[in-house]
Amino acid sequence: MYPNLRAELARKGMTLTELAKETGMSLNVLSGRVNGKYEFTYSETLKIKKALGVDIPLEILFERAV
Repeated sequence: MYPNLRAELARKGMTLTELAKETGMSLNVLSGRVNGKYEFTYSETLKIKKALGVDIPLEILFERAV
């Protein structure tokens, strides 16, 4: 659902489980958001961007697939 986010996770070699731990999110919540079941909150997107250590603008990192 979020190809740029998934690509960055792959580049970093990071799993959703690791990202959940880094951001303090539960794996179930994070998975639901990444798979498009629920929307990310702004604060969650900031935590994820920080955990990934990327300089990509939020609107690009969290761009949805069409």
